Amino acid sequence: MLCCARTKVNEGIKEKIISLIDDKFDWQHLLDIASRHRLKPLLYYNLNAICPKLVHEDTLKELKDSFNANVCKNLMLTGELIKVLNLLESEGITAIPYKGPVLASMAYGNIGLREFRDLDIFIDKSDVLNAKNIIISQGYELYNPIKIEDSFYMKLEPEYQFINKNIGIIIEVKWKFEGNFFSFSDSNNLSNKLNTFDFNIFKIKTFSPVNQLLILCIHSAKHDWSSLSWICDISEFISNGNIDLLETLKKAEKLGLKRILLINLSLARIFFDLELPDEILYCLNSNHYVKKFSFQIKKRLFEQNKSINLFEKFFLDLRKRENRFDSVKDCINGLTKPTYADFKEVPLPEFLFLLYYLIRPILLLKRYGKDSI
Repeated sequence: MLCCARTKVNEGIKEKIISLIDDKFDWQHLLDIASRHRLKPLLYYNLNAICPKLVHEDTLKELKDSFNANVCKNLMLTGELIKVLNLLESEGITAIPYKGPVLASMAYGNIGLREFRDLDIFIDKSDVLNAKNIIISQGYELYNPIKIEDSFYMKLEPEYQFINKNIGIIIEVKWKFEGNFFSFSDSNNLSNKLNTFDFNIFKIKTFSPVNQLLILCIHSAKHDWSSLSWICDISEFISNGNIDLLETLKKAEKLGLKRILLINLSLARIFFDLELPDEILYCLNSNHYVKKFSFQIKKRLFEQNKSINLFEKFFLDLRKRENRFDSVKDCINGLTKPTYADFKEVPLPEFLFLLYYLIRPILLLKRYGKDSI
C-alpha cells in the first residue's frame, strides 16, 4: 500500500510492488488497510497501471468500482464548492477552501486520486453569520440543530456544519481551522497571506503554500496522526508543489510548530520516501523527540483498531510542541475548554459559562469511561 500511495512511482518502486505479490498475497487485508487509511484511489491507480494481471480479479474490480464512485462524488462536490464560493464572493465574503477538491488538485493533480467526504471552507469570524444565512438559503440546514444563540455557540465551537439532504453534501465553515484545543500565538499569521489558484477555469483564493503546509501539519497533529492519508497529503503537496521548506521551518519555529512540522516531514519520509533538503534532514536526525514520536506513530498506524486513550492523548499533547507552555496550554484546553456537546449534556445559561471549565473533566470521564484512562 505504501508503495502505491504516491503519484510518482519510479522503476525501483514498481519492481518492489511486483515482487511483493505472490500466490499467498492477502488481498483482503490490503483492501482493509487501504480503506481504513482512505488510500484506495491511489492503490487502484497504480496497481492498474503497473501490474493489473497480477491483481486478484475480484480485488481489481472492487478497487475500480470504488475509484469510479469516488470520482463521481468528487466531481459533484467540486461543482458545489465552486457554486458556493461564487455565491459568497458575490456577497463580499472572502472564503478560502482547503483540503477537499482544492487540495486534491494541488497535491495530486487529479481530484479523483484523493478521498474526501465534505467541503472545508475558512471564513473570517466577522463574516461567518452572514455566510451561514447565505448557505442556508441554498437548501442547506445545520447538520445538528443548535439550541443556543450564535454568539454563545461560537464561544464553544470553531465551525458550523451544514448538510444538503437532497444531494448529500456536507459543508464545514470554519473560523478556527486549528480547532478549540490547539493554540498558538497568532492564528491569523496563517490566514492573512492569500494566493490565487487556477482551479480548472475558475480562480479561487487559497492559503500561501507555506501556510497551507503548516495547516495540513496542524490538522494531522490535531488528530494525533491517526490516518496515513493526511501524511500522504503532506508528502504529495511538497513533492508536486514549489514549497520552500526552510522558510516553512522558520515560520513554524516562530509559531511554536517546529516539532509538529518535523514529525510530519519525518513520517512522510519514512512512509513515502519524501526527499528533503540537507538542513531539514539534519533537524530530523538531531531531534530526539521527533525520532521517538515518529517510531511510536509508525507502530500505532499499523496496529489494527489501535487508537489512543485519553491518558495517552494527554501525554502526546504534552510533548508534541517544542514550547512547554504551548503544550501545557493545549492539554488544559483539551481537559477544560467546553464544547457544544458539553452544553447539550449539562445545559447552563450563558452567564454561568465559566462553570463548564470545572464540569468538562467530569463529563469526559463520564463520556469515555474508565477504560479511556
